Amino acid sequence: MLPPGRRTLITGASRPYGVALVRACLERGDRVIAASRNPARVPVLADLRAEFGGLDLLPLDPADAASVADAVPVLESLAPSLDLLLIGPPEPGVHEKLADAERDAVFATMSGTGLVEHYRRTAVAPVLLVRTLLPFLARERGARVLFVSSWLGSLDGKVQGGDYAVCASAAGLHMLVRALSYDVAEHGITCVIGNPGWYATSPDGPVFRIPINESAQGLISVTDAIATSQSGGFFDYTGAERPW
Repeated sequence: MLPPGRRTLITGASRPYGVALVRACLERGDRVIAASRNPARVPVLADLRAEFGGLDLLPLDPADAASVADAVPVLESLAPSLDLLLIGPPEPGVHEKLADAERDAVFATMSGTGLVEHYRRTAVAPVLLVRTLLPFLARERGARVLFVSSWLGSLDGKVQGGDYAVCASAAGLHMLVRALSYDVAEHGITCVIGNPGWYATSPDGPVFRIPINESAQGLISVTDAIATSQSGGFFDYTGAERPW
């Protein structure tokens, strides 16, 4: 059972951005539940657990209905409620390959099956997860949910071809979250769509990229700070509102 205090669940915790979110929340004293398909196989999570304490691991793939169902009773044993849900970039599908993503980015080769699966994992699964976890979020008036998305989901910012799967899925997520924000308002829940920017996944990344920890800390701060009247909005990690 997590001790009293801010309870934070982070999905996609096996991916670099998910790890950055876990670290940022631990550094500020949150009691964190890091969720991924196989969190026990992610060495960096074990390292963070040893460094900070206050970290529990939860096997959970939001795009797998059976995994979500199995995770709920485990979550109940860890935390009676959630103050903060951070939905990080999703893990690739079990059988997904890099070549699939490259194929579905290009007009000449994109696959209808690939586009639909990307939309399901990236846009539909996160919103359905919120519905499943609503009892945990509703117990804490003022709970907040961050959906880590991409600037590529902005219709206003789309000025060139390509990136079909990513752009369409991100734009779809944005509309689903905008609708969701109205439906969960009665429970005092605020939803944020966050653009992490072009971040570097290691200290030796290109100098023009944002340090990943700076980006993660920025999105968490934005999620904490926005007014409930801005629920469903699309924000940069800097706090600037993004065009739709």
